[in-house]
Amino acid sequence: MGNRNNQSIYNLGEVGDVADRDTTSESLWLRDRALAATSSGIIIADAIAPGCPILYCNRAFELLTGYSADEVLGRNCRFLQGPDTDRATVAKIRDALRQGREIQATIKNYRKDGTPFWNKLSLSPLRDDSGNLTHFVGVQSDLSERIEIQEALQQANDQLQTILEAVPGTVSWISSDLRYLGANQHLAKLHGLPPSAFVGQDIGFLGASEDFHSFLVEFFAGDATEAVKELSVKVKTEGGQSAGHYLIVAQKYDRGNSACLVGIDITERKLAEEALVLTRKAVESSSDAIGISDVSGTHIYQNPAFSQLFEWDTAEEFKLAGGIPAVFADSAVIAEVLDTIALGYSWSGEVTNRTKSGEILQVLLRADAIKDPTGKIVGLIYMNTDITDRKRTEQELRKSEKRFRSLIENARDIIVILDDKGFCRYVSPSLERILGYPTAEVLGRSVFDLIHPDELPMVTQVFKSIIQMPKVGMGLAEYRVQHKDGSWCALEAVATNLLDEPSVRGIVVNCHDVTERKVAEDQLLHDALHDALTELPNRALLTDRLEQAFARVKRHPSYQFAVLFLDLDRFKVINDSQGHGTGDRLLVAVARRLLTCLRPGDTAARLGGDEFVILLEEIQGVDEAIAQAKEIHKAIERPLFLEGHKVLITASIGIALSTEKYQLPGDILRDADIAMYRAKALGKARYEVFTSAMHTRAVALMHLEHDLRESVDELNWKYSIVDFGGGQVGENSPISEIDWKLGHPKLQFDPPKLECPFTVYYQPIVCLKTGSVIGFEALVRWLHPERGLVSPMEFIAMAEETGLILPLGLWVLSESCRQIIKWQSLNLPVGNSRLTVAVNLSGRQFSEPESIEQIKQVLQETGVDARCLKLEITETVVMEDGEAAVAMLLQLRELGIGLCIDDFGTGYSSLSYLHRFPINILKVDRSFVSRIGEMGENLEIVRAIVMLARSLGMEVVAEGLETPVQLAQLRAIGCEYGQGYFFSRPLNSEAATALLRRSPKW
Repeated sequence: MGNRNNQSIYNLGEVGDVADRDTTSESLWLRDRALAATSSGIIIADAIAPGCPILYCNRAFELLTGYSADEVLGRNCRFLQGPDTDRATVAKIRDALRQGREIQATIKNYRKDGTPFWNKLSLSPLRDDSGNLTHFVGVQSDLSERIEIQEALQQANDQLQTILEAVPGTVSWISSDLRYLGANQHLAKLHGLPPSAFVGQDIGFLGASEDFHSFLVEFFAGDATEAVKELSVKVKTEGGQSAGHYLIVAQKYDRGNSACLVGIDITERKLAEEALVLTRKAVESSSDAIGISDVSGTHIYQNPAFSQLFEWDTAEEFKLAGGIPAVFADSAVIAEVLDTIALGYSWSGEVTNRTKSGEILQVLLRADAIKDPTGKIVGLIYMNTDITDRKRTEQELRKSEKRFRSLIENARDIIVILDDKGFCRYVSPSLERILGYPTAEVLGRSVFDLIHPDELPMVTQVFKSIIQMPKVGMGLAEYRVQHKDGSWCALEAVATNLLDEPSVRGIVVNCHDVTERKVAEDQLLHDALHDALTELPNRALLTDRLEQAFARVKRHPSYQFAVLFLDLDRFKVINDSQGHGTGDRLLVAVARRLLTCLRPGDTAARLGGDEFVILLEEIQGVDEAIAQAKEIHKAIERPLFLEGHKVLITASIGIALSTEKYQLPGDILRDADIAMYRAKALGKARYEVFTSAMHTRAVALMHLEHDLRESVDELNWKYSIVDFGGGQVGENSPISEIDWKLGHPKLQFDPPKLECPFTVYYQPIVCLKTGSVIGFEALVRWLHPERGLVSPMEFIAMAEETGLILPLGLWVLSESCRQIIKWQSLNLPVGNSRLTVAVNLSGRQFSEPESIEQIKQVLQETGVDARCLKLEITETVVMEDGEAAVAMLLQLRELGIGLCIDDFGTGYSSLSYLHRFPINILKVDRSFVSRIGEMGENLEIVRAIVMLARSLGMEVVAEGLETPVQLAQLRAIGCEYGQGYFFSRPLNSEAATALLRRSPKW
């Protein structure tokens, strides 16, 4: 830079004689200064000399390249090029230089320190009065940041497209008017179309299922931003279409106007699960005793019928007893069975077995080898049918053949003999007395014509089993048969296949009429186990089903179930405002909607009031329970119309999963209840899964809430300087002197002398331009009698929920205003006499209609200048009801109070509302400030907020400022104020006063 001061456009060539120079020097000097001051890099090169050496460069060129003027002058610009500079662009520039013409190009160059940069080069020729080329003027504009952003964006788009195409499923983008915005290759290939064919098409253009259409309609109509649902759809195959199952995951974007849907094919899994469940249920419910051994003969499984028949309760117990050989009375027979199976054949026949207690049984045994897909034997299965009773019956039948017919003819029960097709070959005279049919009308008629359709499959199955097991008596549970008059009678029956018995040649069915008993039992049982209002199971029936679930867990440790404890949000408000009749109808409607969400085998019960419990049987894990909770939320949140009124209701749901620690129904119900209250505490209309920490927290919160209530009671008794009557404590119980006296009768004439249980701390707010303290934020602290100073993080949320925040917040406001008056009365250094104090206004206070009048009362009683007071409201609270918020904020602004949006950036601000709010200051949430790095990383969000605030006429306070680097960077982007530990932690009033007296500068 040694000759920099002598460098001038004036020196680039001869202008004329001395007189000419004098007259033009001032104009040239001004142009020279203008070129030196511009932000674009400018060079002037000699167009005549070889290599076009640089004759002039301005200051911006030096800053852009890192080279000083001494290093640049006399050189060609090619020294800025690097190994990856585009040679075609360089060639175009050289051609323009040779041809003496103008050119614009974008080129990648390198600074002196080796770092690359992109610049837009504009090269223009200069000619003398005769038109001869004399110089070139080059103007460089730095495009590095824009090009890097474009490259990063393109790379991100390429990566996103790669990921979407790699997703093992379908991906589509759909607008809220149910039209495709795009589709990935997988979805397009599935239908034999290119992805472009989907764009703009209605979702039904390929025959979308009604379930898929309904799912999207409900999703876009609801408030949820994401949803997960299993759907059955038609999938294109070579033979046409086939049914498939997909798991659809939907996510809204573009402010809810569009959604991205990912579909995962779960058809094979679904079919396998259904087959597995059916097989398992068939084996478990089979009346045959079924056992399984591995390839070595070790017993590994037995169904309940096996345990009952042979008297070994568990497979482990039976294995220790020796396994299947232990039940054979003849060792030669078991050896024959095992040898036959070892060769891959089946064995069947009658065998003599013994039970654990030594009882001898006659059993019909069928044993088969279990083979894997390759044909390798991996185990064996043995099915045992107890035929002991049948054998005895055969003996007795021969002895009582003559008596049998007499008993049939004179029995009060109905005796029917059927052929192997189910047609009546004989009916006893009692049939007409019980069912009203004359004998002639029934003979030759199929008995299945009289069975109720609901029981027909069961009776048919039993009949088939009877056909397959001759001479075995089989009981038939209660089933309904049509009376001649059209009514239905309940019967119980025992059927014996005597088709092979020469004296009978039929199936003998003994039917007993239990109609009256069944009606009475059903009514009594229903009344005892169901809620009278909703007809749902009551606590007693729920407890019984929970006990059954616990029993299943003991038998099968892998079995899992879940309990969902549901409580309606704001039900008391609806009950109180619209009457108990409407409340009851609402409960009935909710009960019906719950039933629509249940799977077969699940239970929905009402415990009382607006509390419901759902027992989810046989789930695979917590995800299935959560999915069910989401479905219940959707069902309940649909609008209800009761007596002409539109009623909107939500619910909070607690989820508890079965584990080995639960032994009693009450334990899992308690934990689900705790999780439900956790969901309410976190904002209602949501679910929470129980954790052990919740129980600990519930106990701790119970004690903490008790202590907080006592402290607020003390606060109001000692500091009743402001009418707190508008504040609600607990469930609609206003705190007042009367309430204190009613709750503390011993103190009504002699109030105690109490220490103040709360104190206010003040954290400085600093002007970043001057480095001086310009105000404080008031922060309440609780002086717990045992725990000492308690952070607001531990009790403010509880105070909000219980309503204690109303009197507490008003006290903090009053104390802060009195502190302002104290500071104004002190002889503080110049500049601090107009200090402001910012006080947080909670969501509960903001929504309280009487808050404005209470704030006015505080201002009047303390005498504080309203301009010294600022109220901070969180972004989320303000955006809950934009119109109401505008009205409330305008009233506060009319009082002269400054208004701040706290924690800005963490909520969901609508810019269309933000400019309407009479806000003075935006406080940037500490989460953004804390992420600012040494090199300015993550500063752009804060910069954007500062620019937004400036465009709206607002100032910005950066919260959580902790390092000098952050301070420097915030100053550089024009942020007005800062607050954080770098300046000071929150201070008590004495320490804050001492800080003001010192008047520090940062």
